[in-house]
Formats: sequence, structure tokens, C-alpha cells
Amino acid sequence: MKKILFILCTPLFLLAQTDGNKHNIEWNTNLLFESSSLDKSFLNTMLYGGYITDSMKTKWINAGGDNNVLYSEISNGLSYTYRFKKKSIGFQFADRNILDASFTDDLLRLGFEGNFNYQNETLDFSNTNIRADRFQQYKLDYTLNFNTTSITIGGSFLAGNHHTSFIVNNGSLFTDTNGIRIDANYDIHSFVTDTSSFDPFARNGSGLAFDFSADFSIRNHKVNIYLQDAGFIMWNSKSITLITDTNISFSGTEITDIMSFNDSLLNDYNTIDDLKTKNKSIKTYIPANFGFSVMKPSSLEYFETISAGFNAKWQPYSDNSPLNFAKLGQGIRESNYAPLYWVSAVSKLKYFNALPTLSYGGYSNDFNLGLALSKGEKNKLTIGTQHLEDVFSGDKAKSVSVYFNIKLQF
Repeated sequence: MKKILFILCTPLFLLAQTDGNKHNIEWNTNLLFESSSLDKSFLNTMLYGGYITDSMKTKWINAGGDNNVLYSEISNGLSYTYRFKKKSIGFQFADRNILDASFTDDLLRLGFEGNFNYQNETLDFSNTNIRADRFQQYKLDYTLNFNTTSITIGGSFLAGNHHTSFIVNNGSLFTDTNGIRIDANYDIHSFVTDTSSFDPFARNGSGLAFDFSADFSIRNHKVNIYLQDAGFIMWNSKSITLITDTNISFSGTEITDIMSFNDSLLNDYNTIDDLKTKNKSIKTYIPANFGFSVMKPSSLEYFETISAGFNAKWQPYSDNSPLNFAKLGQGIRESNYAPLYWVSAVSKLKYFNALPTLSYGGYSNDFNLGLALSKGEKNKLTIGTQHLEDVFSGDKAKSVSVYFNIKLQF
């Protein structure tokens, strides 16, 4: 690791010997919890425990749609950029913790209420997925500026700590009257990195990521197109994979002599012949962002500029096919993220700048109102939220987010 950091930072050491350089240092913190249906009361109960009443269960089940999406990210990062002539070079470090899950209402029904209330019904929990990642990202980028255009390319080394995934491609449970017959059908792929160490910085995998962005002007419009964090992590061979694809039909057991009852009577129902577990290396993807934005000066009295843009994410479950157009579509679908459309503005007030944002889509797939406040120009402090509407919603809030940025230039 020390050798990698030295190689990445060597260009910065060489450039620092030149006179007239311009330096930029930034610290970024991002805390985000976003849900398409479940509110803050659900999150608090899952995290801190407490008695769950029947009315709470019914409320959470009824709040959901066909799929319930939960996304959480906690990240902290430090970046340094050195500008010289028409070029700049930068180095970034970030510690990232990501949880991404999607599940049906039927899985909530099964988990909260069991199957007794759903006799002669089929509970479908297909397309359930849960993914959790912790890793550090070391990024080196280079920017070349032309007259009205700038191009940035970047590469990242990813140090993977831990990963857990639970993917249910197809899953269902049918319960006959009074439980006379229970039919279970499921196709499950599960993966977890080495569990022998609980060190949060354990090194269980390594990976790479790629960045590209272009900024250019068309008349009085500034356009930006980008691809960010298109990358993967290869987890080591100590990782554990589980694959099972099974149909089970349980029709009860007739017992004529209670004294002779033993586990062998249930062998036919408890044996799963196709359960496969083994240790092997596996490849997973981190969330990649791509999109564009357009900014123009505003003719409105209270706004200096107005911007609009589009963002999408790409994160397939696994490396199960070569990269092609079908794979691109698969990664967008499996990211659990709806395309995000947004519009924002910059308003220069007496003591600070305000940056309101209106967006639709994302993990919540809903309208969201954001607001950031910034102070300073050369040296700047910014604090904001992407979900201002939920700040005053109490336990009914479906999303909580805070981001914090400090920028120093010298």
C-alpha cells in the first residue's frame, strides 16, 4: 500500500517544486439515508430495537409499493488539486460505506406476520437484493484546459474491506389451508467476504475504477458530461459463496407413535441437494454515475445562474456476462436507482450564497427539495441537504441527508 501511495503522489511532489503553483484542498463528508417507502420510525426500530406493534407492522407494509428500496452511504474524503498553466493534477482519498437493498412487500409480510394470515395465497419475494460494501478509494486525476473546453480523466485504486450480498432472483411461498401443504421455490445467490476478522480496515479485496468528464461552452451555456467511478473490486479466495435453486413441497408428517418420533421422519423435507457453498474469488461492482448538466446565467432578479441535469447509476449484481449494450441495461436496472432529473440555482445573498435544488427520481423515486448554504469565494464552507422536505417530518421522514464541504485555495 505504501508503494502504491508513493507512486500516485510522485507527480505532486515534483510539481510542488515549481514557483507560482495554485493549490486546492477540499474535505467532503456525505451522510445519506434514502427510502422509497419506509420511514424514519422503521430505521430507528431496526437500529435501536424496541417493541414492534401490529399497527406498526401494518403501517410499514402498506407504505410500500411493488419494490421497497433502501440506500445508505456514509463517506468522508480529502482531495488535493495542483493547477499549473492550463493543466491540473489531483489526488483524492475517500472512505466509503454503502448499503443498497430492494425487497417486495410480500417479504415484509412474511418477516413481520409469518404465513398464517396468507393461507391459499402465494407470497412472492423475487428480485430481492441486499448489498453492503466498505472500501477506501485512492484517486488520481488529470485535467487539460483548452480555450472553452476542459477534459478530465481519472483512475482509482480500491482497497476492499468487506462485502456482503444476498440476491434472490426468484422466490415464493405458497401456504395451503391450515398449512396442510407448503410449497417453497427459491433461487438464491449469496456472498460474504472473509468473516474471520472483524477489523473494519481488513484487506479482503482490490479493484480499479475509471473517471471521465468534459466541460465545454455553447454560446452562454456551460455543459458538463461525465462518467464517475466505473469500477470493480476483486475479493480474495477466502470469500464464501452460496448458491441454491430449489423447489420444496411439505405436506406434513403422520405420527403414529410419539415415542418413535425422530428427525429421520423429516429427512425428505429438510434435505436440500443443490445447496452449494465454497470459497472462491469473486468480482463485484461499485456504484458508477453518468450523466450531464447545463448551466446558464439567469435573467431572474434573485438568481445568478440556473442549472439542470440528469444522472443515472450503473451497478450490476455480478460479473455474469461481457460488457455490451445488454450489460449496460442490466447494470442500470440492478442499481435500484431511478434516473434523477434535477434543476438548481445560485442566489447570492448578503452574508452567504444559497443553492436550492428540485429533483425527481433517485433511490426514493420521488420529488425532493435540496438546499445548500455556502460562505466565501476563495476559501469556502458549504453545508446542505438533499431532502429539506424531510427535515421537518419527524418519524414520517423517508430520507435523511447532510453533506459538508470545506475548500481552501492558496
